[in-house]
Amino acid sequence: MNTGLMDRFIDEYRPGANLKKPDKELLDFGEKMLPGEILSLWEDYGFGEYGNGFIKVVDPRDYMHSLYTWLGKQDFSKIPLMVSAFGDIFYYRKLSAEENDISMMDIHYRKIDVCAYSYQDFFAGYILDDGVKENILRRTLFDKAVYKLGALAENECFYFVPALVTGGAEDIKYIQKGDANVHQHMLFELGNR
Repeated sequence: MNTGLMDRFIDEYRPGANLKKPDKELLDFGEKMLPGEILSLWEDYGFGEYGNGFIKVVDPRDYMHSLYTWLGKQDFSKIPLMVSAFGDIFYYRKLSAEENDISMMDIHYRKIDVCAYSYQDFFAGYILDDGVKENILRRTLFDKAVYKLGALAENECFYFVPALVTGGAEDIKYIQKGDANVHQHMLFELGNR
């Protein structure tokens, strides 16, 4: 493992106490589809909350259905890696044997953004950037939401009521928390009416 690549991520987003290790089935899948550094993150630390729940490294199987629903088809070259505290899905895209990127499914504004044109750039720069923490991951709102509603459980995310896509606002008075997968699917259905 390129320890320097993940060391900065781990320093910035301290692993939680209750991380779960991947099973052999997932590791076998990951060996075919993912770079070794990502597999090492899973093996060395595991799945769960990082940075006190600010971001979660996820078992891809828990979010594949949500991601593929949003993308419109099942595509195992796109693998969920992380979920923000607000339910946005960061996923690895294997574009070719040599090319990859990390993209984000923004469930609140119904858009996809390429975060970095390689997983190395994502872990070494994008996810560590103060502007990303504030504007994409919503650091200030996260801190207020934790203070108001408490820490997130393993499967939860914060969300907005009314939904942002229907005219809601990114304000603490509109934040609630609940099951991340359920909310991801609700927002998908809401946008398809």
